[in-house]
Amino acid sequence: MRPSPTPLLTDDGCLTPVAVDLLAALAAVDRELLVRARVKRTGGDVLWFPWYRRRRGGGAFVVGRTIRFTPNWYAATGYGRSSFGDRSRRSTLRWLMHLAHEVGHLPQAERFGQQALGRLRYLLAFAGQYGSRALLGRWPVHDGAPLEREADRGRWVLRELLVQDRRKGLLLVKA
Repeated sequence: MRPSPTPLLTDDGCLTPVAVDLLAALAAVDRELLVRARVKRTGGDVLWFPWYRRRRGGGAFVVGRTIRFTPNWYAATGYGRSSFGDRSRRSTLRWLMHLAHEVGHLPQAERFGQQALGRLRYLLAFAGQYGSRALLGRWPVHDGAPLEREADRGRWVLRELLVQDRRKGLLLVKA
């Protein structure tokens, strides 16, 4: 078993108790969903869904109760500034920001169902939203999709809470 790439996860891919509490508050996601969630690396270093460019930050997606991140999120080096597996404060904040969004998809996946047909319907709903936005010329195709906007609550709340002091290079909680 590989060590966790971030202090927010246990070595077996569970969210830590602190991460569960924080993400439940930020994203308004039921704690039990977060406790049952697993975070894993996408399969191998080959081109694999999602086709996020790893050197440009990579990405993640949810199927069922599993959140899968591209390999750059697990690597301490090798992807330039898109290597987020070094457990640094910078990388931990990136993990927190991305998890705050991804956990917003867990209640959506529950609504569609955890069986094979429910998971397929869930993936097709996303494909339909992305496809219709692209065909109608509605940009951004991905981030503007209704299911993506719904899931983004946690990241939005976190961004509203933090402010960067560029002179000192610190992130501070807004008062």
